[in-house]
Amino acid sequence: MSNYPMVDEVNRLVGNLLAAGSGVFLPGVGSLFVERRGARRLSKRSVQPPCRVVSFSSQQQGVSLADELARTLHCDAAGAQDVYDRWLSRTREGDVLTIEGVGVLKFKNFTLAPAFDRLLNPQGHEPVRIKPARRLDWALWVGIAAIVIAAGFGGAEFLRINSSDIPEPGAAAEVARTLPAADAGIPADSSATAGVTDDGTATAVAGTKAAETDVAGSSAAGAAGTADSAGDRADAAVTRADAKPAGLRPGSAARVSTEPASLVSGHRYVVLGVFSTPENAARAAADAEARDASVRCGVYRFGNKFMVSPFEAPDAEACTLFIRNYSDRFPGLWTYTAR
Repeated sequence: MSNYPMVDEVNRLVGNLLAAGSGVFLPGVGSLFVERRGARRLSKRSVQPPCRVVSFSSQQQGVSLADELARTLHCDAAGAQDVYDRWLSRTREGDVLTIEGVGVLKFKNFTLAPAFDRLLNPQGHEPVRIKPARRLDWALWVGIAAIVIAAGFGGAEFLRINSSDIPEPGAAAEVARTLPAADAGIPADSSATAGVTDDGTATAVAGTKAAETDVAGSSAAGAAGTADSAGDRADAAVTRADAKPAGLRPGSAARVSTEPASLVSGHRYVVLGVFSTPENAARAAADAEARDASVRCGVYRFGNKFMVSPFEAPDAEACTLFIRNYSDRFPGLWTYTAR
């Protein structure tokens, strides 16, 4: 604070005009105006955030301080010019113009006062550290390999157990061929012995042979029926085995697709690509995430097409910084501002 209340009031008026984003023309000195500076890379891992500064120009820009004094003090132009001249004589010494609470103008360079700097840049000037891209370490790779090996062994064991329940096609036919021969195994000399006896004995032997023949025929028929039923069971088992889906992973064929989101008006989007169908857009997003684990892509409606974006922000500097950091892995990125 100075010893002159009038000087303090004019200083406060200049600060309010600059804080509102309006340039101030100081007759006989030049113009002060607020300028926005973009982010600057300080090192490989740190970035200076964007900020606002007060710059000087010899050309007239913005409102004249004398005219603003006339409007504020409700006086004529001569009275406002007199107030301005007295203020300028008390704040300027040679080439240095000191506006307390706002800053100092020296050799066309304006240095902000700390309090006014905090007003223009509430986020501060602390460098922002960029996080490196995450990479899969060896422990994760070992875990993935173990899961794949276990799944392979489990699948092989499952196929082995299921295949053991299916009978071999030749087993039933082999049983059918062996059963009649075993049941018809009658000694050859029994019929000869029966032929030299009396009629009753011959009749008994003939009845015995006929009964044995019937038994052999029924045994052969039973064996044939067993072979047919075994063949039917084998065919049914083969049919069931053929009808079972092979190699179908649970849930892989019925994966739910993500509904495309809507663009937010005024936001900036880093565009990876524009596709005609949501399936193609989702596939491109999945490929990008598989290529770099730190990227999370979103699918948005882009007119009658679908846009894939790995990054969005309200200001353009952040999108430019993202494109600069990821241009080596994703060439061809560009920025789109939603309407």
